Amino acid sequence: MKNVQERFNRVVWAFVSDFTGAMGKWLIKLSPYVVPDNLVTCVQKFDSEIRKAFVFDTADMAHIELAGLTGKVYSVLEKIPEVMALNTPKSGHTSNIFVSRFDAGPSNPDDNFIDIVALAQNITCEFADRADAECWLEREEKA
Repeated sequence: MKNVQERFNRVVWAFVSDFTGAMGKWLIKLSPYVVPDNLVTCVQKFDSEIRKAFVFDTADMAHIELAGLTGKVYSVLEKIPEVMALNTPKSGHTSNIFVSRFDAGPSNPDDNFIDIVALAQNITCEFADRADAECWLEREEKA
């Protein structure tokens, strides 16, 4: 396995739908609810903003540098009010309350939120994981 620096020091091809698919997946996985609020709006606005942030060809593909991608994705996410609203607990509390979806017993999902930095990091990791898988599959085919 490559070391972490090498892993993220790559350029990969990505479709627009790779971005929106990763965003939708991670919004759902990070949400304290089955479906986060305004999911459709979040994905549609993300699609629009990501098209402005990267140069996509006529097939909706772009070369994406993994190094620095988290910051670039975060800067796109923070332009979307519906996404940023998910970063605030619905309960409106401002105190430090530790909540985890792994806690035992029922908890109030309104005390939880989606960490937008984690969302951006997970989107980046989707691209790194896919690139790792493609390298492995190519290696297996040559063997």
